[in-house]
Amino acid sequence: MTHTLLNENPDLAAAIDLYAAWIRFTMHRKHQPGLAVGIVYADELLWGQGFGYADIEAKKHVTLDTRFRIASISKTFTAVAILQLRDSGALSLDDPLSIYLDWFDLQYQDAPEITIRNLLTHTSGLPRDSHNPMWTECDAPEWDEFVEVLKSRPPTRAPYDKFAYSNVGYSLLGGVIEQVTGESWADYLQRNIVDPLGMSETHPVPQGDDPQLAIGYSQVNDNYERRPMPFFLMNGFEASANFASSVSDLVKYAAFHLSAEENAVLSPHSLRDMHRIHWLEPTWRDGYGLGSMQYKLGDWSISGHAGGYPGYLTGFTLCREHKTAVIVLTNALGSAPPEYINQGYKLVLPEIIKATEAAAPEAPPAWQLYLGDYFHDWGYEKVILRNGQLQIVSLDAMEYPPVILEPTGTEHVFTIQEQGGSNETVRFDLDESGDVLRMWLRNEYAFKRRQA
Repeated sequence: MTHTLLNENPDLAAAIDLYAAWIRFTMHRKHQPGLAVGIVYADELLWGQGFGYADIEAKKHVTLDTRFRIASISKTFTAVAILQLRDSGALSLDDPLSIYLDWFDLQYQDAPEITIRNLLTHTSGLPRDSHNPMWTECDAPEWDEFVEVLKSRPPTRAPYDKFAYSNVGYSLLGGVIEQVTGESWADYLQRNIVDPLGMSETHPVPQGDDPQLAIGYSQVNDNYERRPMPFFLMNGFEASANFASSVSDLVKYAAFHLSAEENAVLSPHSLRDMHRIHWLEPTWRDGYGLGSMQYKLGDWSISGHAGGYPGYLTGFTLCREHKTAVIVLTNALGSAPPEYINQGYKLVLPEIIKATEAAAPEAPPAWQLYLGDYFHDWGYEKVILRNGQLQIVSLDAMEYPPVILEPTGTEHVFTIQEQGGSNETVRFDLDESGDVLRMWLRNEYAFKRRQA
């Protein structure tokens, strides 16, 4: 079924058609076996398609229901579970890990203890991966072995010293979930996240003989051929990278992450907390939230997560400001999902924004009263009407965005909407003749300049 936005906006449909053609061209150029992509707007699939083969030998085509190992996208589920437990009061993000895992006493010399927040934000200083060549030999250790060896693998730096990606850290969060809830990591996530979101085709613990699971392939060799990669479970590392899912099911997951409304899974406050930056890189273009990668694409803020597992590279991304998600799942190494994701945003998101922009409302005639120049010792302000909004522009700080005034239930009083503001108010005082005398901006005031 074609989405209403596509039917009503030919430019949007043309952008998606161009995107699909570019995907086919790029997959051919890369000798890539299969890919599934979905673009979500608000709470439903705007457009999605499967490309290429889930099984090259059997000529089995990729569809939106094809399952892929989504690898580190699993970290977002683990983070949601931890935030659920924070919401319920079962734990605090700033609790030392040792409160929940009594065997854990790893600590950098003279540094504070490692906390749950450190694990969530990859700022613990713990090693990145397993003690064995897990990714090379496709063999993850069981939990008991993982724990026993980790006891002798001290942190390489103090907490918060540097962002350093750690599958070890997220695997430990799985242990915290089990300790706090008394359930296995997989059972808790199934019951409290997967099932409530209706993600019936998503599996925390996949099966190797699953007929819907795409075969994962290696990099191309010198003859431009790929070999199938072995299936294995993440065992002690499952909380960092074990899930399998499809685009069709991840559409439901994206709708949950794009929503600002109350839901059965996570409070809006924790969901917002998950997708804000908790660690900012020195470039100021990249960072990490609570289980979510963060980066800037032009003026857009993108969050979500990438995934990499032998035979699969994936990406689950959100532009929450514009209620849009781009999901790309591939079944081959060297397939570069970020390239497909970013191209999707560049081609399609401008058309989504154009198609969904509301027409500027007509401003109430009474607002004409407030228009004009205001002065005080700190500068000069001009109140204008633009885009149906009452705005304050600072004439000596034109590089800053205007302050937007939203009406309240009180006459001549408006709520301030501005970056870095906290919903304080503007009040216009009138003189005996009914003209504006001055404007109170928070608790300071500026006089209106009279026309000569």
